Amino acid sequence: MNRNRLLVLLIVLFLVAVVATAAIGVNLMVKAASGDVEEGSTLVLDLAGPFPEQPAPEAPLAGLGSQPLSVFEVDTVLEEASFDDNIEQLLIRIGGIEAGYGKVFELREIIARFSRESGKATTCWMEAGGNREYLLATACDEIFMAPEGFMLVNGLHINTTFFKGTLDKLGIEAEFTRAGRYKSAVEPLTRKEMSGPYKEMLNSIADSLFTDYVDAVASARDLDGDSVRALIDNPSITATSAHQVGLIDGLLYRDQLHDYLRGDFEPEAVEEPTEPLIFAAADTDLPTLNESAAAPGTWVAGRGEVAPELVDLLRQQQPVDAQSKGNDDDSGDLAPGNQEGRDDDDSSDQDTDDEEDQSNGPRIKFRDYQASMEDLFDLGGNEAIAVIFCEGQIMSGASERGGLSGPTMGSATLGRAIRSARIDDEIKALVLRIDSPGGSGLASDVIWREIELARTENNKPVIVSMGNLAASGGYYIAMGADVIVAAPTTLTGSIGVYGGKYNLSGLYEKLGMSHDELKRGELADLFASTKPLGEAGQAKLAEFVDAFYETFLRKAAAGRNTDPLKIHEVAQGRVWTGRQAQQIGLVDELGSLRTAIAIARERANLDRSAKLRVLPEQPSFLDELLGGSFEAHATQRLLHSIDAQYGSSTALSRLLQAAPLFASGRPVLMAPYTINIH
Repeated sequence: MNRNRLLVLLIVLFLVAVVATAAIGVNLMVKAASGDVEEGSTLVLDLAGPFPEQPAPEAPLAGLGSQPLSVFEVDTVLEEASFDDNIEQLLIRIGGIEAGYGKVFELREIIARFSRESGKATTCWMEAGGNREYLLATACDEIFMAPEGFMLVNGLHINTTFFKGTLDKLGIEAEFTRAGRYKSAVEPLTRKEMSGPYKEMLNSIADSLFTDYVDAVASARDLDGDSVRALIDNPSITATSAHQVGLIDGLLYRDQLHDYLRGDFEPEAVEEPTEPLIFAAADTDLPTLNESAAAPGTWVAGRGEVAPELVDLLRQQQPVDAQSKGNDDDSGDLAPGNQEGRDDDDSSDQDTDDEEDQSNGPRIKFRDYQASMEDLFDLGGNEAIAVIFCEGQIMSGASERGGLSGPTMGSATLGRAIRSARIDDEIKALVLRIDSPGGSGLASDVIWREIELARTENNKPVIVSMGNLAASGGYYIAMGADVIVAAPTTLTGSIGVYGGKYNLSGLYEKLGMSHDELKRGELADLFASTKPLGEAGQAKLAEFVDAFYETFLRKAAAGRNTDPLKIHEVAQGRVWTGRQAQQIGLVDELGSLRTAIAIARERANLDRSAKLRVLPEQPSFLDELLGGSFEAHATQRLLHSIDAQYGSSTALSRLLQAAPLFASGRPVLMAPYTINIH
């Protein structure tokens, strides 16, 4: 038997070695193929998907398919490309964006900065787009769409999924105590609709986000705010109508786009019908016509006509040269299929197109250009800045990269990463990139302590960059930093605490289960799942939650150099946008990860030659392969796709992931992260 096991193990190891060797060869060929960048090259960047915070490790299997891009990679590579004389222009092809508005605004600023600082042309092309995709596109000098593309810029829609009705049917009672009237993270479990404070908070967030959105579009397209709001209230739904009102600059097929970028193609004006053909599906007499509703996530779109008054209003807001350009850049008929999903899903088609069109001028794909660059990251032996990625729900123990609800931030993993950076003499400053809804109060405090030691014991500047979300526990670990940087649309704050448990007695009864118990101690069964808390239990839990909330206030006040009562005025569990948080003193500066790194360089007296060391270290290829995380990543990507369509899968999976926190009775620092903003 032992001999058979040894034989199986040897066979498995042999197969792993063969696959790894082959993949390494493919990866080396990919790098070799990238070669030197030709003079006058167009850098082609495909943007789609959720954009994880930490770059994926360079693994042997990376050569077999694209890894999802991180915001950090886009920023560092475009910064390098801005100084590269061989890169003449940037072409961005946008697919389905699954990231939150914080990341979208940051990506937009990265692209705009590239154009602004390098003076190089940036062009966007897409087949279809919604609010996020169009917002990202407005960073470019010109926006083109496939002639029959779909475009819908229709404003913000916020919804929260509530599960109390489901729990009632199951006989489960969620018993929670909270500190902070806006601390609404448990409302999906205890209510069937938004409370007054929760709705007040969401309205404030929506107003701030919408103002930033309108201002961004208005500035990019030379319109005023009223015109943009009118356009959103009566939105275009086709590429043709989007071109009519000045949202985009022209209609081009992909092959025409490449000719246009080379300067060998001048789009002709599209002959648009003066009287559109209008008919109702019910008026047609076709026996094969299915008049049932379209399946979720699908659209049946044709040419539409924008209200003439709106067209006139918008054209009045554009300068004469913009009107002329809009009239001259029209072209095309039928568009190819809808481009959705992630850049690695579409890479095969894009690669083929690129190979066919190389005669139209040298182009280099983003990943190939990245492979051709000198190593920007520190491998030891140099003065460096540690960039520490803090992503996911905060839990005790080790971090996890994949799973049903995405990555988790383990206090052991993050604590070890911060500790190694603060005691390393080569590391001169720490930048923490936080994208987290919070989680365990205890785990948050463990991470906070390491940050405090880096500042006080090791005298190293600590700068925080907030991503899409840095709320509750995410803010807890940020508040000890020297400087906090957030995007205008980051969701942060939520300084509050809650704790409680699930009473499963009703569920047990439905299942025919019974319990017989003994106890020593009046509150020995405080967190038992077989009975409610009772008055004594509720009082004890409230005492604990209130004490932790006071700790939160005191530490936040110390970090912000103010009084705890001043923090309490803007705390109470309330979530703020980054712009609002700066106005009330919870955030120091508005900016991106690059802003935080620049501040760290200045505080540590480092020049631009100082490299970046990325932490925590990612698992090796063998760890990935043998640890089963490939399956976890696949599940996570599937849920991202489902959530983009239906909006509730991630909310449910995160609540399930947080169940151990809820059941433990320990303080929980978590934002109402089940908010979906579309």
